[in-house]
Amino acid sequence: MRLLPISLVLLLQALFCNPSYSNELRDQQSDLSFIANDALKESGFPLSSAVEVDGWVFLSGALGTVPGKGFVERGIAPETRQTMKNIQSLLLNQGLGMDRIVKCTVMLADMSDWSAFNDVYKEFFDGEYPARSAFGANGLAAEARVEVECIARR
Repeated sequence: MRLLPISLVLLLQALFCNPSYSNELRDQQSDLSFIANDALKESGFPLSSAVEVDGWVFLSGALGTVPGKGFVERGIAPETRQTMKNIQSLLLNQGLGMDRIVKCTVMLADMSDWSAFNDVYKEFFDGEYPARSAFGANGLAAEARVEVECIARR
């Protein structure tokens, strides 16, 4: 077993055992802003619509639901369109546009929907797209066809 150099051990001890460092972490946490819309608050789900810290806005996964009403017509195109409208609306309420999104993660219930998803997704951007990853998921919340989470920068 290799031993950690003493300087590394002392550094770790200073970082994690130092009370002033703990206070500094608590102060940084006060910079967090939790964002929840009324429909989410009423739902009782244990999450925020988004969390902002230091100008970065981390959006929770969005589904193709109309707030307070449930899913739009089922299917990849209508669900994608409503999902993107929900993201757009949340950003607009924070004074941001879709052009402020830097990264999206896309979860598809069926990867064969990839092309149809892209057709709708493109409607929400002006040709400059955020970085993105996508994967097929075995079961999304509420049997959704698509879920999208994003990171935006103020």
